[in-house]
Amino acid sequence: MDMAPEETTSEAEVGSVQSQLQPNWASCSGDMDCDSNRCGCNGGTTRVCLPSSAYPKPCANWTACSNDSHCTSNWCGCNGGQVMVCLPNTHYPKYCT
Repeated sequence: MDMAPEETTSEAEVGSVQSQLQPNWASCSGDMDCDSNRCGCNGGTTRVCLPSSAYPKPCANWTACSNDSHCTSNWCGCNGGQVMVCLPNTHYPKYCT
């Protein structure tokens, strides 16, 4: 009886790891969330799993970000607020409150 619960647990763990990977165009927060290992906005405002490197990762203005490379404008900051977003250009301050 000790063997059966362990096997069931192992199968459940494997299944849960696989189910965490998202298919193309599913919502994601990072590359490791995706089957394709590529999460980005394709120039839009929603991070999704992208099929390949042919689709650009940067996001449009006012999309949440954590660094400049996440943005089509290459400018990520708070604009005086509390949430980091892709800012339209360098005229918007990066500082956060």
